[in-house]
Amino acid sequence: MPVAPKSFGAKNREVRRGTKQERGYGGEWSRISLMVRAEHPVCQVCHAAPSEDVDHIIPFRGIKDPLRTQRSNLQAICRACHTAKTARQL
Repeated sequence: MPVAPKSFGAKNREVRRGTKQERGYGGEWSRISLMVRAEHPVCQVCHAAPSEDVDHIIPFRGIKDPLRTQRSNLQAICRACHTAKTARQL
């Protein structure tokens, strides 16, 4: 029986991308995300759906980049808008 290549597994994806903590999305980010979404419960892009994610307006470059947690660089955003923005950036 054929098996999927190892690169398809979630565990290998984490090795390639790093853990969420290594990418800057650990406990500190969780607190910031909750705060931003509480301040803006509706998507700041489409203004029509609940905010589910917090988006970096300008992508940050590494865990020590000040843009990672800079409040003026964050927006509460719905999942559909976040997915569309991410797809445009790739």
